[in-house]
Amino acid sequence: MPYTLSQFKEVLDGLGYNLGPDGLNGNNGNSLDVFTQAAIRELQTYYGLPVTGKLDSATDYFVQKIVRNLQHSLNAVVDAQLPVNEFYGPRTVQAMKSFQRTYGLPMTGIANLTVRELLDAEAKKHAIATA
Repeated sequence: MPYTLSQFKEVLDGLGYNLGPDGLNGNNGNSLDVFTQAAIRELQTYYGLPVTGKLDSATDYFVQKIVRNLQHSLNAVVDAQLPVNEFYGPRTVQAMKSFQRTYGLPMTGIANLTVRELLDAEAKKHAIATA
């Protein structure tokens, strides 16, 4: 199921993308403002997606995969017991804080690129250890 714009902004925020000086509360979540467009372009550029600055189907699909992978990794590494879905909700935030605490990182609940890379590496180690 495709994200609504407000859901997508929550995911962008959870993945550490800058949504402007007021963050998620900047425009009630329902407007594709310049900050959100810039965040989307940054994500699209990094992952080699077509750079549109919009929530298009390719971006939607790819980001859903990122969030599911993140949740799966959190389940493996810190036994978060998260449902694996496309939402970066309060349970994912809490699981991310648990991961950050365990690995001596600032407990923000935000899975920026550096945190995601560490989590991926730890999930791979865990998969090898349990194989």
